[in-house]
Amino acid sequence: MSTSYVEFRGKGFWSCDRYLEDVLWVLVGTAIADGDIEWLRTARQHWLTQASGIFSGWVHPKLEEFLVTEDRQRVFFELTDAALCRDDLPPEARATLHLLIALIRGELGTDASSPLNYMVSGQLPYRGLRRE
Repeated sequence: MSTSYVEFRGKGFWSCDRYLEDVLWVLVGTAIADGDIEWLRTARQHWLTQASGIFSGWVHPKLEEFLVTEDRQRVFFELTDAALCRDDLPPEARATLHLLIALIRGELGTDASSPLNYMVSGQLPYRGLRRE
């Protein structure tokens, strides 16, 4: 399974692409009260493309571009909180989503050269979410 590096403000984590793709796909389809914001519509369109499976080794959510203000980050956390409520979120995607949240909150101290002891792993083959 290929991996991608997710970065925000100089920190980040490595993730198996399929886990990250599922997280982005869930964020695209999760409804929140502030869901009709132009930047969020643009982000969701980008995340949908990134979740398509065609970016092997380079899934890039563009967090630096989309989460440029505290208000946008607040909306992002509303979105991730709602996504965590899904019953069908596989454990690997859920753990990846937790890493993403910790990264945006500034709680993750890893970078591209850090040991990979944090990296999410699971049973193979990864079934993931059914996308229809």
